[in-house]
Amino acid sequence: MDTVAQDLVPFDETLETYMYTSKKGDIPLWDHPFLKGSKVLPKNYHPITNLERAVEHFSRGLIDEKDFIILKVLGDAICANENQLRRYLEPKMSPSQTSLRLDRLRRNGFVERWKVRIREQEDTVKPPAPYTLGMAGFKLMKHYYNSEFFMDANRWDSLGIGGIKRYVSVNELRCTMVEMKILKQWKWNPFIGNHNKNHRPLGVANVDTPYGSVNFLIDRVQSSQNFIGYFRERLYNWRKLYERYGELPISEFPNHPSYVIIFASTLSVANQLQKELMLDTYPFNIWVCVEEDLLETGFNTSFYFPTSEKLKQMQLEF
Repeated sequence: MDTVAQDLVPFDETLETYMYTSKKGDIPLWDHPFLKGSKVLPKNYHPITNLERAVEHFSRGLIDEKDFIILKVLGDAICANENQLRRYLEPKMSPSQTSLRLDRLRRNGFVERWKVRIREQEDTVKPPAPYTLGMAGFKLMKHYYNSEFFMDANRWDSLGIGGIKRYVSVNELRCTMVEMKILKQWKWNPFIGNHNKNHRPLGVANVDTPYGSVNFLIDRVQSSQNFIGYFRERLYNWRKLYERYGELPISEFPNHPSYVIIFASTLSVANQLQKELMLDTYPFNIWVCVEEDLLETGFNTSFYFPTSEKLKQMQLEF
């Protein structure tokens, strides 16, 4: 059984959270502890709720090949905001065409749009809307790509804003690698060490570098969780695997050098991880990718490696 999102912790509004600010002194949107969200139903909403009608809609041309591509790209991303979807689909259609088609696909429940806002800043901070597959989109994709994972639309009722934040943020890193044409393979939550009881990373990327292919085992820090405990448990499990195999074997991925990538919203979060967990003491490669650097200065300057003294910023050559 595929267990994508198996380790997501439900968003806890009562959790006492330290505010890890960026270098500019603000809190990044997709790690904001006071972010709230809910699905927004369109006008003239007539959702399709069974497979037969969804397939009929496609076979009769009521949705076309470009609509189908949008559904597949969104399904593969699990949850992406509108800006990311426009970038993912730019080789196939214009950004405005993507937005128009997303709006039309909402009417019959092929996709669902989410409204996210920061509490008490509803009128000033209006980020690009996240999208997920709706009931009809999930059924159609699962019918045509039965062996692949797609998030069941019903699961978002329990995953909620915590899941939305996590997937949108990681899709920023994923989308950047797609745009750079260095992402060769991606899978959400692959098996590690050939056993389903081992902790899985949120995603694994096979990345083309100037020095050959490497595997990135990526997981996201969420400050609204006990992220120190979350990563302590994972890294302990992966240390045991590494001591046994001499590597971190990843199901369905080539045997390339592997790097654990901890994706943190701010350098302050990353420094706290290093302080608590001493990332430099693990036997495998650990890098920290800082989202605020990714957005401000780009992919090549967003990575840090741990030393006994501090996290040191790297200059990659992609």
